[in-house]
Amino acid sequence: MLNLQYKSDKTTTREIQFYGNDIDPNSTSIDDSFSLKIDGKSIEVPEPLYRRLETLRRTFSYDSLSGGIQEPSESIARCNLGGPAEGMILKARYLTYNSEWKIVDHEMRSVFGMAENCLFKELYTPVNSNAREDARGVIEILNTLTLLGYSDSK
Repeated sequence: MLNLQYKSDKTTTREIQFYGNDIDPNSTSIDDSFSLKIDGKSIEVPEPLYRRLETLRRTFSYDSLSGGIQEPSESIARCNLGGPAEGMILKARYLTYNSEWKIVDHEMRSVFGMAENCLFKELYTPVNSNAREDARGVIEILNTLTLLGYSDSK
């Protein structure tokens, strides 16, 4: 459902993946299961953290809540920094519904891009401000897990 990629130029240097057990995130049950992987290694986190990620994800992975995803236009400002472009891209299972509220399309889509230097140009953002803040919240949670060394635990 979520994929956070750390990029250096066109290379993915780290990847965090959050999975759920159903394509339709509006359906919940007692049997819901979630998993989290950092660089392909499964990690265990408390159930409330899985639920928090799932709740945040809803705001930016629907057309109706995100207001759409836009890629900002290229800025005129020049960047004189040398080295690789560094940044993060958050992708989410993005759902489109018809008038009967049936899922008619789903795809993993870039929903938020965050630059770590001025060379990084893969910037995406939800139109809706609440969706932007929730996407940033997901990045902060997943980034904190890597900083705390969860990827080294298994």
